[in-house]
Amino acid sequence: MDSRNPNTARDEAPARDTARRILNLLFILNSSATPLTTEQIVSDSDLGYGSANRASDLKIFKRDREKLAERGIYVIEVREAGSQLNEASSWAIDAETTYAAAGSITRADAEALLCAVDECLARDEVPFRQGLLGIRRKLHRLIDPIADADEPSSPGDASERRGAEALWSAFVLKRKIRFTYLDAKGRESTRTLEVWGMFMQGGHTYFVGLDEQSGGVRTFRDDRIVRAWRPTGHYAVPPWFDIKSYLFLPFDLAAGMATPVSFALRGDCTHDEAEALTHGRGDLDYSNADSCWRWTVKARDLQAAAAFALAHHDIIVAPLSPKRLVDTWRHLIGKAVEAHA
Repeated sequence: MDSRNPNTARDEAPARDTARRILNLLFILNSSATPLTTEQIVSDSDLGYGSANRASDLKIFKRDREKLAERGIYVIEVREAGSQLNEASSWAIDAETTYAAAGSITRADAEALLCAVDECLARDEVPFRQGLLGIRRKLHRLIDPIADADEPSSPGDASERRGAEALWSAFVLKRKIRFTYLDAKGRESTRTLEVWGMFMQGGHTYFVGLDEQSGGVRTFRDDRIVRAWRPTGHYAVPPWFDIKSYLFLPFDLAAGMATPVSFALRGDCTHDEAEALTHGRGDLDYSNADSCWRWTVKARDLQAAAAFALAHHDIIVAPLSPKRLVDTWRHLIGKAVEAHA
C-alpha cells in the first residue's frame, strides 16, 4: 500500500512535467543547426508546450529560460542584422556564457587531449571526423596560438554536427529519436527513427534504421539533420540486421532500377582484401576454373561501376557482365589511353 500523502503525489506531477519540458528544450536547442523561432518552440507539443493558450505557453517558455539560466545554461534571443524589433524572435544557447572557456583546461591537459584526438584521427574511418578536427583546432590554439593563427576555421562545423551527435546518443541508448531532415532536393521533413547502425563514407556519417514515417529501413546523412528532439522509448535492433547490407558504393547513388553486375577479382588477393573492397556487399565466390574471384552485386549507375573497376584495377581484373558495363569500361580505358598518347 502506498502510504505517501496524496497531496505530495499531486505536487510531484507538475514538477516532473516542468523537468521534462526543460530537458526537451535544452536538447532541441543544443542539437539545432540554426536558432529556433518562438513559434517553433511554443507550438511544439512534443517539447511540452503547444496548448490552446498561446499566452500561457509564452509565459512558461520565459520561466523555463530563467530556470535554465539558474543552472548556467543561457538561452538568448537571436536577431539577424537589419531585422526589425517587431519581427519574430529566434532563440539559441549562448555558447560564450554557457560553455567552458578555453582557459579552463591547462596546457598539459590540452597536449594530452591533442595526442588522443590525433590517435583517433589516424584511423581510416572515424565517426564525426569534422567535429574532432574542430576540437583539434581549439586544442592546438591553446598550445600554440601563434602557429595556429593561419589555420582556417570552420565556424559551422559544431552546429552542423549537433544533430548527428543527438542521433549517436539515441543509438547508444537504443531510444527512438525524432528529427528534422533536409534531403538532397532541399525538402524538409520530420522523421522518427530507430537507429540500428551507422557507418562512415566520404567524410560523412550515415545513420541506418527503421523510419517510422515510411515504415522501412532508411539511411540519413549527418550534415542534413537540422535539429533533433530528446530520444524517447526503447527498442531492440533485430537480429537479422547487418550494416554491411546498407553500405554505399559509388554506383549506388543514382535513380532508377538496379542492375546485377559482375566483376573478376585477382585470384591471389585474400578474402579479407576482397571483403574490404566489396564492403561485404553482393555475392563473392572463388572460381577454380578461372582462378579468380567473381563478385556479383547490383548497380544503379553503370558508368560509375565501370569507373569503380578502373579505380581499383589493382584488385579488379575486369567487369564480366552485362555487356553494356564491359563496353563502358573499355570506352573509359580507350579515353585514358588517348589522353596519354
